[in-house]
Amino acid sequence: MKNGNGPEGPQDCNDLMGEIGFQWFKLEDIYSLKNLPCENPFMSHRIQFFTLLLLTEGKIRHDVDFIPYTLDRGYCLFISPEQIHKFYKSTKGGGYVLSFTEDFIHRNFSRSSFSKINFLSNYFLNPSIFKDFGDIEIFMSALERELSLDLGIIKENLIASMLTVFLLKAQLYAEGSMKSYQGDFETFSKFQKLVSNYHKESRSVKHYANLLNISYKQLNNLSKGFTQRTAKEYINDYIILEIKRNLATTDFSIKEMAYEYGFKEGTNLTKFFKRATGDTPMKFKEIRLRNR
Repeated sequence: MKNGNGPEGPQDCNDLMGEIGFQWFKLEDIYSLKNLPCENPFMSHRIQFFTLLLLTEGKIRHDVDFIPYTLDRGYCLFISPEQIHKFYKSTKGGGYVLSFTEDFIHRNFSRSSFSKINFLSNYFLNPSIFKDFGDIEIFMSALERELSLDLGIIKENLIASMLTVFLLKAQLYAEGSMKSYQGDFETFSKFQKLVSNYHKESRSVKHYANLLNISYKQLNNLSKGFTQRTAKEYINDYIILEIKRNLATTDFSIKEMAYEYGFKEGTNLTKFFKRATGDTPMKFKEIRLRNR
């Protein structure tokens, strides 16, 4: 683990992001369980920071929010805060893992740069894969060289500048990426936060539009611009994903989850979930338990 000194023994990786909210380590260390003072990477776990998996050799399988991805040399996989992911022992590769917090981004990235990197604003909706990205080794070689120096107070600024350039270039390689949307990113970001905080209390687009002091139509246009989904689809997709995450990581009953997410009856939650996924919540849970 680079740029972090934690106490010995397994612990939550969310607590080991270092003073500036940035860390990196080699992919090989994960498969050898070397220098990893946090939870078992081969078990599904939720993260609270952004992560980039950069593959320089071999081929690996990686799950993000229950979707399997196969990564080859030159591929990158971007993982967002709140997502659940896991590695597989059966596949091994060489490369790097970069992790950084939202605070690190907001402190150091310009609003212009942030709004142009779609996969930062899309969060859970569009897990981004970058194919044949030839700049990985060049970037990591430069980053390792700079981090080996005593940079003093400019360390964070230098890391952020290099990371900004790397992510902007990665945007060009993002699979299925859309053109940069030049809408009001600040308001859309507030909408994301509101949904994250209040999705259990309200699924109403009008409710969130009122909180943001904008019209239903304005919020809908923002959502479609940044995510290619209507505001209602965004809210429902977020709730479905949160239900999946809870089904996979908790022992809540359907009745308890229905109450938690504002459904009057467990059957209402089941219908809502099945309409979106094709499976009942219990069927989804059974599948996840078998594939743990």
